[in-house]
Amino acid sequence: MMKRTALKIGYIGTNFHGFQRQPDIRTVEEELIYHLRKLDYIDDLKKSRFRIAGRTDAGVHSLGNVISFQSEKEVRVNEINNSLPDDIQILASAPVRYAFKPRYAQMRQYRYMLFQDLDIDKLNECAELFKGTHNFTNFTKRFQKTTTRTIDDIKITRAELGDYHKREFPNLHETLTPIFVDIYGESFLWNMVRKMMRVFVDVAVGKMTLDDVEKLLNPAEDEPRAYIKVMEPDYLILMDIQYDGIKFTYDDYACERFRRNLVDSLTDLQRRYAIRESMIKSLNDLHEF
Repeated sequence: MMKRTALKIGYIGTNFHGFQRQPDIRTVEEELIYHLRKLDYIDDLKKSRFRIAGRTDAGVHSLGNVISFQSEKEVRVNEINNSLPDDIQILASAPVRYAFKPRYAQMRQYRYMLFQDLDIDKLNECAELFKGTHNFTNFTKRFQKTTTRTIDDIKITRAELGDYHKREFPNLHETLTPIFVDIYGESFLWNMVRKMMRVFVDVAVGKMTLDDVEKLLNPAEDEPRAYIKVMEPDYLILMDIQYDGIKFTYDDYACERFRRNLVDSLTDLQRRYAIRESMIKSLNDLHEF
């Protein structure tokens, strides 16, 4: 008997060319389909009604993107994770109705991390302008039928780095304390969050006024589209996607396994940092002579 299941996916986007399948390059969707087929969960994508919640760009990370499919085989999260590479893992699952389409979410949460020393008060003032329903024509690369979107909330916090980072990267603790910008809404346009973040930074450093922002959010119909350069994808995380009436069950072992993979990658980064720090110090010593 066919059962439909939704899976919540975590992945480190660094080595993926985005989520969506593309010929001859590595993507999150391609990896998922390959391993689900390999394990006999799905065969024909149309028959299995394989669906995705959203397509993240190259370099963007996730703790909560969602896929769904139907299968006669009972879904075992850790069997799939044992087959998947370390930089992509299933974190949670939920049984869903036959007609479930993951793209129609109740809420999405994106987090962008800013590493500059920015004025939090100015960031919050900018955030207030974005909350609510606006025309986001200037905040997407792609022409769409409707560019009206609603931002439910934006939370800005100066984060405290975790104990692991403090212990293993003591020299970086002060310089790399990030600002978290968490944005909540039902749906987002392509590049919308990253373009928003460019405006946030420009306001915080005085390159743009709040009046300028209001004009970008409510352009006249005959007004040419404004050019806003997108911020880097590397600092964007799709944190979560939620649905009305659907409760995901997180797998403790799967979450711990993905956490360990992240810690291991930090250890590698620490070594790279130590090498570069040593080279910089040696160059400084040479310069003194």
